[in-house]
Amino acid sequence: MIRLKENEFTDIVEYMRMHYGINLEKKKILIECRMSKTLEKQGLSSFGSYMELLKKDRTEKIAAELINRLTTNYTYFFREVSHFQILTSEIFPKLFQQKRYGPLNIWCAGCSTGEECYTLAMTLQEYMLQSGTCSLVRILGTDISEDVISRAQRGVYPIREIDSIPQSLRPRYCHVEADHKNFQIDEKLKEYIRFKRQNLMEPSAAEKYDLILCRNVMIYFDRTSRKKLVRKLENSLNAGGYLLIGHAELLARDETCLESMHPAVYLKKEREDKENL
Repeated sequence: MIRLKENEFTDIVEYMRMHYGINLEKKKILIECRMSKTLEKQGLSSFGSYMELLKKDRTEKIAAELINRLTTNYTYFFREVSHFQILTSEIFPKLFQQKRYGPLNIWCAGCSTGEECYTLAMTLQEYMLQSGTCSLVRILGTDISEDVISRAQRGVYPIREIDSIPQSLRPRYCHVEADHKNFQIDEKLKEYIRFKRQNLMEPSAAEKYDLILCRNVMIYFDRTSRKKLVRKLENSLNAGGYLLIGHAELLARDETCLESMHPAVYLKKEREDKENL
């Protein structure tokens, strides 16, 4: 195993905090264990050499690989199911009322391999079928990693993941492959969603959203990066829009001007939209 020197560790920690908001201060052993084989495959003998490549990489593929190896892309369909119950019972009725004459824009930030986006699309489709609502809906899923974005776009998942999808929804949205090892997400459901690579710490297009999901992303951020991201999410919300975060990521009062509606559910009121201009 390639050993990580103290100065190399400091360099990695500072670089990843500055550019990606990721807090690696207590991850020295994890970095050594999970990245040594990657360095060896690339013919590198030190983390110093690895950092030289990382800093020169304009594509950010090396950084994305590092983040993937050190964070957990663990996700599943209908994770934190109470959020989707609240969306159906409270949030969707209000948003569709607000957006009677325009598209409903939704952003899944840090979408990983796409389960959250497809869960959201299923929930939306079911709501529209049951309520008789007909409206244009656009879902954007973003992640730092090209690899997980590619997997999300394919929409093919191991058969074991189907267990977290309600049985009543499976015939409409899940197509089991002949060998019963995988299932595919229905193509019509995919039409709601566009995936792209994005670094949440970098400026992005000034597009506004009616609903943002950024769940179980900030657990990897330090406090400064977390506050920066929260402000970005606030400014990306339309007035009357909602932000959903992970249940382990509840925001303190000094971290947001949004109003807490439920655990990990926040509303942007009209006055906040004006104050952030």
